[in-house]
Amino acid sequence: MDKRVPSRSDVLLQIAAFVVIVAALHAAASVLVPFMMALLLAVVSAPPLAWLERRRVPEPAAATLVLLANIAVLSAGASVVAGSATEFGEAVPRYQARIDIIAVELTTWLRAHNVHVPRGAITQMISPGTVLSFGAGMIRDLAGLVSNIFIVLLILGFMLFESRTFSRKLRALAGERGGYVGLFPGIVGDVQNYLFIKTVISIAVGLLAGLIVYILGVDFALLWGLVAFLLNYIPNVGAIIAGAPPVFFALLSHGPGRALAVSAGFLVVHTVLGNILEPAWMGRRLGLSATVVFLSLLFWGWLWGPAGMFLSVPLTMVARILLEGSEKTRWMAMLLDSNAPTDTPAEPPVGPPSIKPALGAEEPKNDERA
Repeated sequence: MDKRVPSRSDVLLQIAAFVVIVAALHAAASVLVPFMMALLLAVVSAPPLAWLERRRVPEPAAATLVLLANIAVLSAGASVVAGSATEFGEAVPRYQARIDIIAVELTTWLRAHNVHVPRGAITQMISPGTVLSFGAGMIRDLAGLVSNIFIVLLILGFMLFESRTFSRKLRALAGERGGYVGLFPGIVGDVQNYLFIKTVISIAVGLLAGLIVYILGVDFALLWGLVAFLLNYIPNVGAIIAGAPPVFFALLSHGPGRALAVSAGFLVVHTVLGNILEPAWMGRRLGLSATVVFLSLLFWGWLWGPAGMFLSVPLTMVARILLEGSEKTRWMAMLLDSNAPTDTPAEPPVGPPSIKPALGAEEPKNDERA
């Protein structure tokens, strides 16, 4: 019997287990989301931590420096959001008046072209409160992501200070048991590669988007650049969501010509960086089909909200690698993979050929010798 073909009972059992796991993840979201955000930051912080330790910086000092760097970056982002929220609140009356004027002009234009529109219909459809709530809601979502910043940084601190011990335990377990534990270094490496490429592209997108908005004279350029940077981590729809508010505010402030210019600028940036440069740089490292990426965005977004959207691709990558580690679940990994299976798929190795520390510096050579 071909072991690669799962039986019906195995499939039903795995589906039932999946439903139970999803229910548990949803119920424990308030605990798991900060933990997963801290874990993601720990994975990103592993290379600089290892770099410091290789230069003979003591472990506690290296972990402290990396933690302070994370605090500085997150605090800077939070301050931008807080400052923009204050400016946004002060600008609301001005934009409300502008929306009323546009609604009246649009109603007049439609009636001049024999399109009957009840008086006040457009104002009700595009009311100031409804339209402006979109921008305010985006700021609230950003503030919500950093509202648990203290607990995230606390968990991150523990992870960084215990990274060397954790790496030793993983190497010991992988040497004795292999299996899923042996897959951990590969998981960390894939996630680090993805996040490095995505972060570089997102920084470029944020800088260019903010520069375009600033040059065209649209308000809140720093905020829209930060939004473009953050939402670029969300696949498929992140670019659309990030581009809508600055286009709308350009329309209110300067008219349709400036709004079209902002739209064209964002379109060029995301086409060149997101659709050409990023896929060429990332190649097949992602290992997920485009359909799976979009479905994972919907799934994790439903499960954990905005934080789930940010974590959707890394979490799905981890799930695919773990599913590949078992003969019974390999068919699920095959569904997630971007590559079509061959006639004789190669068996995955029990453990990686060499296991490197996942969350810390490499061990001295004399410790690695048998």
